[in-house]
Amino acid sequence: MAEEKKNLAPDSDAKGVDPKFVDEKAEDVKAAGKSKSKDAEKKPNFFVRFGKKIAKICKDTAGELKKVSWTPRHEVIKSFKLVIATVVAVAVIIMVLDLSSSWLINSIAGLIG
Repeated sequence: MAEEKKNLAPDSDAKGVDPKFVDEKAEDVKAAGKSKSKDAEKKPNFFVRFGKKIAKICKDTAGELKKVSWTPRHEVIKSFKLVIATVVAVAVIIMVLDLSSSWLINSIAGLIG
């Protein structure tokens, strides 16, 4: 620790940062703050900004879709057929339950009156 302090330049502080550099950095930050206010006045209108954001989203989406590992076509078709068969089977089961329950209710109603 003592050796590090010896190696520092005479115009630097104990942390090893040149005070001149700190002052210059502060001036740069102040200048950047002033230039931001000028840039804010020159900001493009809403539609231009919105269009640029949409274009960026589309470009990013296209890039991500290139990275996607797509399922092979034959596997998708096989899964599609399985889903359709399952939907048809469930529809038939529901139809049978509906017809049998309506027949049962009509038979009971016919007995009563």
